[in-house]
Amino acid sequence: MQTETRPSDNFHKLLRIIRLSSSLIGVDIIDENYKFNYVVAFVLLAIAWNYMCSIYTICKDLTTDWTVLLDVFSPISCATQGVVKMCSLILYPKLYRELALDLLEIYKKYQVVGPNYEAKLFEWNKSMKKILIIGGLVYFVSALLALVTPLFLYIYKGERHLIIMCQMPYVDVATDHGYFITIGYNVLCVFVAAFGLYGADLYVFLFLTHSIFFYDIFALKVGDLHKILHENNKDKRIKSLINDITEWHQYYLEFNDKCNVIFFWSITAHVLCTTLGILSTLLIIMLKYWPGAYPYIFVCFVWLYMYCILGTRVEICIDQFCDGIYDINWYDLDVSDQKTVSLMLMESQVPRVITIAGIEPLSVNTALKITRSIYSLVMMVMQFNE
Repeated sequence: MQTETRPSDNFHKLLRIIRLSSSLIGVDIIDENYKFNYVVAFVLLAIAWNYMCSIYTICKDLTTDWTVLLDVFSPISCATQGVVKMCSLILYPKLYRELALDLLEIYKKYQVVGPNYEAKLFEWNKSMKKILIIGGLVYFVSALLALVTPLFLYIYKGERHLIIMCQMPYVDVATDHGYFITIGYNVLCVFVAAFGLYGADLYVFLFLTHSIFFYDIFALKVGDLHKILHENNKDKRIKSLINDITEWHQYYLEFNDKCNVIFFWSITAHVLCTTLGILSTLLIIMLKYWPGAYPYIFVCFVWLYMYCILGTRVEICIDQFCDGIYDINWYDLDVSDQKTVSLMLMESQVPRVITIAGIEPLSVNTALKITRSIYSLVMMVMQFNE
């Protein structure tokens, strides 16, 4: 007889996919016995080799063209982003594991509470699956866009352009042989970088999206409380329900605090590197001809807003919690329970938003500020050139 699939089973499958993807870059930190391994060492060495090739490219062309600094800086910002994200994962494996296992326990606990809770958890499963697919498509399309432009120009115009401005020692891109070897190396770098960044970002998607979902359980708990209050406001179950709601809200706040700890460097590096990548690419467009700059700048903007949209959704969820606490029928409660709700309301007045370097909130509003600053700076450079 086939057993019925539960939300916890679906979550476990998604977690297994995340672990498999991250294990390919050596950061399966959900593994209880996780240690620094040869896969991580190989990835870090590959990134170090990429840095060396970038330094070689600068040394080779700097005397004749100083804009090579911008050419190299744009793609190397992605490598820097990858290093920081990997180091962040390696730095807090216990905390990552704790949060992942906590989520699994939440699924196991609430799937048996009632059909409403189980239905909501199934919605979480579907939403999480969509977010992982969208994230994967973003990185795949990003890699594809980087490859299509030079390929199109080579086929239809016969122009030779590198995918990323990174040359290897003893390989002359002026020759046919050297050009195709370099292009092959570029293709490898682009796809490895896209998969590596996606593998590291899977944990960001996992935890920040569940931070968005927590309000759903809170709303169901408050609904259960109102149902009991409507039937009998002297019911002995009310106090335990109030305490349960308070504990859930407190766990939500602690969850966001832990996300801020483990994602501090990842989010900071992501926003900073994409911003600098956009800025340097815009300067390249203004100073010289590089067709690959246009898809790259588009990709950087997508990466920037992808994170910031997640941060905004967390902000919206925090506001929902605050409104949800206001909606509790506190006037039907006894004095001690009213005080508990009051304390919970006071805590909700200090939002635990996801931040960039502990300074600015991770939100679309911050992304728009960054975009305006980039625009102002570019306009200033254009006027200076004139």
